[in-house]
Amino acid sequence: MVTVRNIAGLPRHPMGERGEQISLVNEAIGARHVDVHINVLRPSGPDGRYHYHPDSENIYVVLEGTGRLLAEGQEHILKKDDVVFIPPGARHSLSARGDRDFVIVEIYAPVPAKFVPVDGS
Repeated sequence: MVTVRNIAGLPRHPMGERGEQISLVNEAIGARHVDVHINVLRPSGPDGRYHYHPDSENIYVVLEGTGRLLAEGQEHILKKDDVVFIPPGARHSLSARGDRDFVIVEIYAPVPAKFVPVDGS
């Protein structure tokens, strides 16, 4: 079944002190292989945990703000219009930087995207 949704009308779910998430495409609307959502990360929130997804690809599309991606020990500063591809098993964390919200579209495929923390994070 084809589904059309408007972001303005979708519920926002808290991500603890980090910010909030808006679900766009997921199992609830019939998606079996992909999860797409918007993360709104607060610059005052805590850094993301260093982790990996053993079986899922992960994509970020930066819509607003500035963020810090730590991937396999290398730091990347992300800004509007950057696109990131993270292959399965790559260790990474994402955090907001600057003085305004860091807003990204995040995509996982396939789902579920198992979250495995890296020791010491």
